[in-house]
Amino acid sequence: MAEVADHYNASSSTYSEQYDESKILTSKEYPANYFRLKRIKERVQALGLTSIYELGIGDGSPLAAMAELGLRVGGSDLTEGMLGVAKAQFEAKGFDSSVLTLGDIQDRSTLTEAIAAGPYDAVMALGVLPHVRDEGVVIDNMSAFIEPGGTLFLQFRNSMMSLWSFNRLTMEFIEEELLKDQPQEVKDVVRAGLEPRLAMDKPPKREWDVNGPAYDEILAKFHNPFELADLVREHGFTDVRFHWYNYHVTPPMMAGELGQSFRTAGIAMEDTDTWRGMFLCSSGVIEATKA
Repeated sequence: MAEVADHYNASSSTYSEQYDESKILTSKEYPANYFRLKRIKERVQALGLTSIYELGIGDGSPLAAMAELGLRVGGSDLTEGMLGVAKAQFEAKGFDSSVLTLGDIQDRSTLTEAIAAGPYDAVMALGVLPHVRDEGVVIDNMSAFIEPGGTLFLQFRNSMMSLWSFNRLTMEFIEEELLKDQPQEVKDVVRAGLEPRLAMDKPPKREWDVNGPAYDEILAKFHNPFELADLVREHGFTDVRFHWYNYHVTPPMMAGELGQSFRTAGIAMEDTDTWRGMFLCSSGVIEATKA
């Protein structure tokens, strides 16, 4: 499997386009990151936060948005390519780029100086958890940036949406999660009965492009929101709540039948946090309070 850093180094020059408000109706890819950031900004303001640290800053757009709200910020990223783009964005906006450093969310030794510059009111990791091997280590490292009462924002890819996608991800979820402890005979019968009813060729796996490995060629996990919430609690957090984004108003295979209406209907739902997001959204953010 290709390295996560290789993918993000290759995509660093165009990553900022995902936050361009002028393209939310016209961009080739659904502007999920734009709506994720919008929700985080709303929560930061509602909570009255004055400082925040981000692990995995990417191109720097989310953290720059926090600075624009007047928060004291700090951040780190695993890749030099992304860090360079983030620093350039900070400097262009008149912010201090020295608060941005190289750091690995999975390696506390690379974060020592950054932790010492805290504590912060909140810590966030957006687009990071799918790529880590030990979620518990990540949550503990994030916790080091905040004191009791501080806020955690942790983004994840939502495995529950596979029950709505009716494709190969549905089959994987059923076999690997719902029927995890069942004998192979049971799984074989279920697979034989469901495969003809599912779009097993979808979603197509993204493959290596000219610049670097595609997203599907790096470690990119889905997480069960119920299990992830339990893990966050086990590592010292309370008041766990979900914020959903990237709504799919039909199973993905039917999106083409709606054309632009698929996108506009999804956008209309982006400000909601009902139980429907558990199934209609491909991503979510956990918000929790350090005990």
